[in-house]
Amino acid sequence: MRVIVLGGGLLGVASAYYLQQLGHEVTVIDRHDSPAAKARGVASAPMRTPCDAPNVSIAHGACRSAIAHLRRRWRNLTHYFLGGAPRPTERLEHLVRLSVYSRATVSELRREAGVAPPPSSAGWMRIFTDADAFDAFARSAPRLHALGCAVELMSADEALREEPALHALRGSLAGAAFSREVALRDPSAFAASMIFMCRAAGVHFLMNHDVVKLHAREGRIDHVELANHDGERSTLRAQAYVMALGAGSVPQAYALGIDLPLRLVREYSVLLPVRDAEIAPRVMLHDRVGRLRIRRIETPQGERLRVWSSVRLTKDTAADSADEAAHFARMLARVEQLLPGVVDVSGAEFSCTLQSRSATGLPVIGRTPLRNLFLNTAPGAPDWVNACGAGKSIARIVSGLSPEVEFAFAKG
Repeated sequence: MRVIVLGGGLLGVASAYYLQQLGHEVTVIDRHDSPAAKARGVASAPMRTPCDAPNVSIAHGACRSAIAHLRRRWRNLTHYFLGGAPRPTERLEHLVRLSVYSRATVSELRREAGVAPPPSSAGWMRIFTDADAFDAFARSAPRLHALGCAVELMSADEALREEPALHALRGSLAGAAFSREVALRDPSAFAASMIFMCRAAGVHFLMNHDVVKLHAREGRIDHVELANHDGERSTLRAQAYVMALGAGSVPQAYALGIDLPLRLVREYSVLLPVRDAEIAPRVMLHDRVGRLRIRRIETPQGERLRVWSSVRLTKDTAADSADEAAHFARMLARVEQLLPGVVDVSGAEFSCTLQSRSATGLPVIGRTPLRNLFLNTAPGAPDWVNACGAGKSIARIVSGLSPEVEFAFAKG
């Protein structure tokens, strides 16, 4: 069967690889010069200061009617109370299952490719300064362990021994959740390997093409309309289509009458030069109060801390340079509070990008009301941990096979 994957990010590349492994003829379409451009750090989106950040419109907010919005809210509430939608604790369990499955899939892929596993990491740590929040998380820990999530609960003293960089929180730290399994590693090398394996398997990449519109007829996608960077239009046909366009999936789906449960979020990211490597954090930190993730990385310019957070985009939060500057200022202030003296804020580099997240917090993977259109979008976490599990699962669904993991897949 000929399959077109719309979107050449890491989700699209993973989907294409597993589709090809199941015997399909696969073409990946993407607007960048090369596949997985963002994951490999070669996307044409330079770092910029807050005042240079462009205005970002809400692509679907202006056109979605209030009636459609209320209908979806009513449907979600009905499904929630009747047991048809994942409840909060179930959502976490679904994410853990997919994460564990994805990690196993990555390990299997590395063995097949003869690629050595990456060096062991210092791990990740979620820090809690709210005792009630820590206790609530602790109550869910046994269930997470049973699902295969290797997370360890730590007292404040244990957390400080594991990560001395948090010494400024002594006295206010309630506890931490720690794992040696890093949820976010640099995906560039892995993305490059996936692309090589895709090409070797026969996946065709059609780059520098935007998806203009999906044309439907008689309950199916008939063809996809494309435009290259010169504006020249063309069409392609296939027997099945996988939409992995991230935030770009929203307007495309809406045009087909599909109201995706996605939210657009603005991801704020800051790169900060490290003043003293001896006192910089070794583990990746998730600050629950500041809603920050902090990771130490190597760059051509030296060691940096990457700090990022996401804010849901609404009509009231359309891009405003003053608001963005204020948000970046709050991020820097929180970093200084958590890690005083570790970074040089005068050398900060800022960026702001648009991302998609599902309203439920779960990735959107599965079928749509159109018989030959499938979804693999909104990874459900600000990292690539679910890419292989999601890609392998959607490949099986497209092929008429049952997924290998229990998850809240979209049924169409």
